[in-house]
Amino acid sequence: MNIDEIPYLEDSSVYYEKIRHLKWPVFIDSAYQKDKSDSEIARYDIIAADPFIRITSDTSGVYVEDESGRKRWNKAPLKIVEEIMEKYSVQNQKLPFTGGAIGYLSYNLKIDTKKIPLTPKMIIGVYDWAIVVDHHSSKAWLIQNNFDKNSSYNWEGLQELLFNNKINTDENFKVVGDIHESLNFSSYYKKFSKVSSYIKEGDCYQVNLSQKYNVPTSGDSWIFYKKFRGINKSPYMAYLEYDDFEIMSGSPEQFIQSRNKNIITRPIKGTRARDSDPVKDKENLEALSVSLKDQAENLMIVDLLRNDLAINCKLGSVKVNKLFSIESYPNVHHLVSSITAKLKNTTNNFKLLDDAFPGGSITGAPKSRAIEIIDELEEHSRDIYCGSIVYFSFNQMMDSNIAIRTMIHQDNMLHFYSGGGLTVDSNASSEYQEIKDKAQNIINTINFFKDSNATN
Repeated sequence: MNIDEIPYLEDSSVYYEKIRHLKWPVFIDSAYQKDKSDSEIARYDIIAADPFIRITSDTSGVYVEDESGRKRWNKAPLKIVEEIMEKYSVQNQKLPFTGGAIGYLSYNLKIDTKKIPLTPKMIIGVYDWAIVVDHHSSKAWLIQNNFDKNSSYNWEGLQELLFNNKINTDENFKVVGDIHESLNFSSYYKKFSKVSSYIKEGDCYQVNLSQKYNVPTSGDSWIFYKKFRGINKSPYMAYLEYDDFEIMSGSPEQFIQSRNKNIITRPIKGTRARDSDPVKDKENLEALSVSLKDQAENLMIVDLLRNDLAINCKLGSVKVNKLFSIESYPNVHHLVSSITAKLKNTTNNFKLLDDAFPGGSITGAPKSRAIEIIDELEEHSRDIYCGSIVYFSFNQMMDSNIAIRTMIHQDNMLHFYSGGGLTVDSNASSEYQEIKDKAQNIINTINFFKDSNATN
């Protein structure tokens, strides 16, 4: 294993631009902000490319591609990732990532649905080398494990790539039409009413109902993402490029993190819009902090996640560390709780994630029934939305997000989604507005490129 400190750049996207011409480049982006330098969750960025093993799960099966070719495996997707990763191990525990598996899991990874997806259910690349940036210590490292015997880049070649490779800045991005939304208020209200009936009948306590948007574009989505990350500023962002589409995540929500068997999950439930008037903005924050409805909604998901973690965590170790904390982002205030636990010695990160997937904060409670209702009422495939972007490091560490505020760019069309949890106390107009509030940073970025086009 080679590991060298390289120059620290506050804007890690510069390093990403150096390597994004390679196959399956990925950028796990904390959207570092100086004014939040004490935030433990907005600390590390990870950049990698050219995976030596590529795992894809689609409607026809799970396929693994390496130097020997492409083969179909007859096992569950995350079990395949686990078996492959078991062959590679490093002991360095100083960094949260030392090379390993990075990719996404779609919401429907384990759900039987007839909806036609835009993208594969899962794509995971196993990356031999990576750049890791620590914004707390203002340090960055280049890591290479030498597991990939057929790599095009030796250690010197990687250095040359990062420090002498010229960046092509000629690409542009345009929005060339209007945003289309899958539900107007009348259509949403019919679905809302159906959920309300299910809740009153005792089928469930909470259901997350979403809608889909799309807008036609042209050009390089990386240009869009660079603007979006400056507007959105959330700690679990990501940009992933694949053969014929890109994923852009602006998520503020951590799903499950595992470091040295210490587990944490941070569910978000409860939202209020930000306001440009400081007085009104403070009123919105305070209203959220005392809202019994939002606290009840948050507590349902906390209980669900406690049960999900308990499957693979030590008896008595699952604890609610923080309950109903307020976190503020450029467009919304959120109610966030934190649950910690200790992983059993008899299990691992892959089973931990698999047993808790998809995350309860974007399904509802009880989870199984909420998933059935979502599949019945939503006409669109969620794809990556409400799934997860995840890494499994060679040093047995893991982190993942809930892929909300997340987009797919494919065939010159930008697809994005937004939703909210419905309970017995929900109001249709307020919930519909909350959906728009959550999507506002994406819409603001779209409007920036649309306005820019109009002035050119």
